[in-house]
Amino acid sequence: MTKKLYLIIIVLTSLLFSPKSYAQSYDHKENAVYIYNFIMYTKWTLKNSAIEVGVVGNTPVEEELRILFSKKKSSILSYNLRKISADQASKCDVVIVSAASSAQLKAINESTQHLPILIITEKANMGRFGACISFFINEDDNYKTQYQVSMKNCRERGLNISEQIKNNAELMR
Repeated sequence: MTKKLYLIIIVLTSLLFSPKSYAQSYDHKENAVYIYNFIMYTKWTLKNSAIEVGVVGNTPVEEELRILFSKKKSSILSYNLRKISADQASKCDVVIVSAASSAQLKAINESTQHLPILIITEKANMGRFGACISFFINEDDNYKTQYQVSMKNCRERGLNISEQIKNNAELMR
C-alpha cells in the first residue's frame, strides 16, 4: 500500500468512527412554538385583538410561525405575520430579529425605545442591545435550544412576562 492510500484510509476510518458531533443550529419549529408561547404569556399595557408580528431578516422560523398561526386561529386573537425592515419595527407588537440581522438590533431598540414591543432575537446575549428574549444553543446541555430573558428591557417596554416563561429562562442582568 502506498503512503497516500494509507493516509486516505486512516482519515476515512477516523471520520467514520469519530464521536457524534452535534449541529449547532436551531430547531425552527421548536422556536416557533416558543415564540407563540412568549406572545400568549406576555401582557401588554395595551393589547390589540390582532398581534402584529414583524420579522427582520431571513429565518426559517418565519414559515414555521406562519404554519403555527394558521392552526391557532382564535375568535379573540389573530396574528398578522410579515417581513419588515428595521425602520418598520415600531408598527409591530412583536419583532423577531434573525441571527444574520442582529447588527440592526441597536437601531431597532433606539427607534422603538419605551414602546410595548416584545423583541426576540436568534442570537445569544442580545439583551444588552435591547432584546427582551434571546435564543441560544446550550452546549453544556446536549446543544438544546434555550432562551434568555432581560426583565429590565421588558419592564422598560411595559411588558409583563409570565412566571412560567421567567422560570424556564436564563435571566439576563
